[in-house]
Amino acid sequence: MTIREILNTTERRPWKMPTEKWKFYQEWNNVIFLHWQVELSELKKFVPKELEIDLYGGKPWVSVVAFTMEKIRPKNLPSFALISDFDEVNIRTYVKANNKTGVYFLSIEGGKKLSCKVAKACELHT
Repeated sequence: MTIREILNTTERRPWKMPTEKWKFYQEWNNVIFLHWQVELSELKKFVPKELEIDLYGGKPWVSVVAFTMEKIRPKNLPSFALISDFDEVNIRTYVKANNKTGVYFLSIEGGKKLSCKVAKACELHT
């Protein structure tokens, strides 16, 4: 299946595809997802009260995701390996808000200080 076919397959999506143009490009390579069931009462201590913890099989889950982030760049600029390529590990859980499912990051750690500073600056403006 081509990427265009994948993007055009939308019947399983819980909401419509965004209509605005993309702004950033990034690749996640060499990725692994590790999942653990956790106690709801313990997880609630770390998740903002305005978010509902999404359950799978009646249980909350936390995931550790490790990968190599590569070729991060704004749409109209080339990537610059010194800041665009690095290893990342994040710890996340799954949440719901405003009738949408999503991911809440409990921790995000990147392999390059400058890349982490740029990501945090961008996060403040989104």
